Amino acid sequence: MLDPNWWNQGSGLAWHTSGHELRVLSVIPSGEVADHHALLQACVYLQQQGYPVVVLDGTERETPESPGLQDLMQHGLGRSTLPVDMRQPQIIASLPAACGMVQLAHLARVQGQMPLSLLQHHVGHHALAVLVAPAPLLSPLLAGCQQPPLLMVPSQRSSVLSCYRALKQVFMDTGLMPRLLALRPEFMGLDPLLKSVARCSLHHLHTEPLAQQIDPDNPRQLQRWSLQCLEHAEVVQADHAPEQSTALTHHSPTTPIAWNH
Repeated sequence: MLDPNWWNQGSGLAWHTSGHELRVLSVIPSGEVADHHALLQACVYLQQQGYPVVVLDGTERETPESPGLQDLMQHGLGRSTLPVDMRQPQIIASLPAACGMVQLAHLARVQGQMPLSLLQHHVGHHALAVLVAPAPLLSPLLAGCQQPPLLMVPSQRSSVLSCYRALKQVFMDTGLMPRLLALRPEFMGLDPLLKSVARCSLHHLHTEPLAQQIDPDNPRQLQRWSLQCLEHAEVVQADHAPEQSTALTHHSPTTPIAWNH
């Protein structure tokens, strides 16, 4: 477990001496702009402390105008590594990755490897890679993982069923029960949708997911959550140092909840 007292510049320096250990956080998005913004802000907190972050966005397809993971994998026979630029830590590197994620899962099956282990060759200069993708695209990438993905619970009541379906698909495909997260203003109190999704899982799947609610407008809570993202990310060990960097770049600007049954 990460020590909260590490929240200083030294924590980032500790990562730089750890042999390029890569952590991968898998996220099923809610589809809401405010939630995506809060996720990026958490990434900014980490990057400001010396942890380089890259977001692989499976909700966006790669195009000639917006190259992404697919292009990174195809360049240099799949051995090109995205460079790190920490001159502006408030800017998070974000790559379209929908096509690349499909190719990553296929390549892992062919080679008999963990899909996430192959990311080391492409984003291994970063401390954290955040995979954002819907459940059908994300599930194949979680083969062999120990850490469950994060499922961001939408604020719309009509989204409860689709949110539960995403949870169920990941659980049935991988055996990993997603962790639920609701980003809500503190004055709203305990989010009923978070509770509803958790109870659906308990009733139908006989497994209750861990659930968390934080106020994204509370800097202290968001900062603490960003550290938890590191703690809950899958650790991908480097088998060797990353290859020479390429010029491909693309930029784009709590406490667990308990309830009675």
